[in-house]
Amino acid sequence: MSAARSNGSVRVVFLGGLGEVGRNMMAIEAAGRILVVDCGLSFPNEEMLGVDLVLPDFTWVVERADRVEAVLLTHGHEDHVGALSWFLQQVDVPVYGTSLTLGIAGRRLSEFDVKADMRAVAAPGSLELGPFKCRFFTVSHSIPDAMAVALDTPGGRIFYTGDFKLDPSPIDGRHTDLEGLAEMGREGVDLMLSDSTNAETPGRTPSESIVGDALRDVFTGSSGRIIVACFASNLHRIQQVCELSESNDRKVAFVGRSMLANADVGQELGHLRVDPKTIVELDKIEQYRPEEITIICTGSQGEPLSALSLIASGEHKHIRLRSNDTVILSASPIPGNESAVHRVLNELFRVGADVYHSGIARVHVSGHGASEELQEMASLIRPRHLVPVHGEYRQLATHRKLAEAVGFASDQITIVEDGDTLELRNGVTIRGERVQAGMVLVDGLGVGDVGPVVLRDRKHLAEDGILICVVTIDAQSGELLAGPDLISRGFVHIDESRELLEDATDRVQVALEALEAEHVTDWGAIKKVCRRSLGEFVWRETRRRPVILPVIQEV
Repeated sequence: MSAARSNGSVRVVFLGGLGEVGRNMMAIEAAGRILVVDCGLSFPNEEMLGVDLVLPDFTWVVERADRVEAVLLTHGHEDHVGALSWFLQQVDVPVYGTSLTLGIAGRRLSEFDVKADMRAVAAPGSLELGPFKCRFFTVSHSIPDAMAVALDTPGGRIFYTGDFKLDPSPIDGRHTDLEGLAEMGREGVDLMLSDSTNAETPGRTPSESIVGDALRDVFTGSSGRIIVACFASNLHRIQQVCELSESNDRKVAFVGRSMLANADVGQELGHLRVDPKTIVELDKIEQYRPEEITIICTGSQGEPLSALSLIASGEHKHIRLRSNDTVILSASPIPGNESAVHRVLNELFRVGADVYHSGIARVHVSGHGASEELQEMASLIRPRHLVPVHGEYRQLATHRKLAEAVGFASDQITIVEDGDTLELRNGVTIRGERVQAGMVLVDGLGVGDVGPVVLRDRKHLAEDGILICVVTIDAQSGELLAGPDLISRGFVHIDESRELLEDATDRVQVALEALEAEHVTDWGAIKKVCRRSLGEFVWRETRRRPVILPVIQEV
């Protein structure tokens, strides 16, 4: 039984990251106060046409803004801190995290001109935030300064692993604090929320250090420039590339806005240790021989405007790919990004560059623990109740089976999704009422003004195009004065389908002449006839349903 428990309750509200990869966010409510843990974003899938970013729905928290104690961040990845810029514009509260996490989050906030009260914590360490007594534990991940969090609350103790792996030889020597976690487990944990990202991966995730061995082989065998694309937040990987560059007498140029920003933060805080003389400006790289240059850039997910995509397509203003260049894609595609990554790889191979990626070389390892590590964590903590988090539904379900295999009863495990809540009362976990939760889509400067209906229309337009029907009528008599004129965009090419469009025009004209004979001048009726006559004809002839947009002009 947890020593932290008293006579009370606590509610965990899941707002993102359940049944999906990314957008991690939850709120914990106790004694009338709310602690927000993580505030991340995700990236759009292929069906979210024109969408730039995806945020959690903050409504539940915003409606209770006066009760929010703080935001607590576990690490600096975008899927845990990326939505903070939008959240803090609606809820003005302090933000707690380790120094690197706050440094990365702060750079993004400054881009949006958002001011925040940032307060650094250390792991291991502790802090009291209202009714929440927090303990922080170091965990190994693909970004430095990551931490797990234990919360002692009136209803019991909650332990949140954050993103973790049990790396036996981390680059920065910062191991997951198994000793401290084991001690906490012996004290008692009532509810454990555990990362499920790699639940389907058997065994254990290889150490980050093995990537260095693979990269070393590539550096040794390369006679031209080396271009490495990775996540801008993966400072462990960037550190290894910088060390190899120095040992091979290469200068390093950082490319990409987020890469430059994170490299600056990493150097300022000592998480990226590189001789300043090694770093050169991008516009100076032509002053060196190809074998003296390493380029570290963004674009590992095939983002259209990222540095690597521009390099691959020949559109980057400073970097022209050459056949003796070596390109290392040091990341795995996030689910949904596979086709974009493959497109970039194809372009790189087409130029003739020597390309290495995770499918053919060990140039990347995950920052998340695999199945055995998840089981080891569950066995170490031995909570009264386990909730798999961070992952698509199949990963959460697989995590449940892993826990059952190490002795957890089925009623000790709960799978939750966005909008679900759990109540912890006197150490007992029960499911509560659902709350509003979902996706908020960001399109340019617009936030939340693109929803399912707009996405449906965009998909419709993308698949079948649009057919505009322009008609001019006499306002008094309803006489057809001009048209109908058909304009096709994304439906058929006018020159190649002239006969089809002429037949369609004749069909609409017959229908409009029938209205004219009845002296109908109502715009609504005229538009309805245009849509119906055009739609029926086009479907019969092409089996397609373009968006039909009648334009009525009165004179």
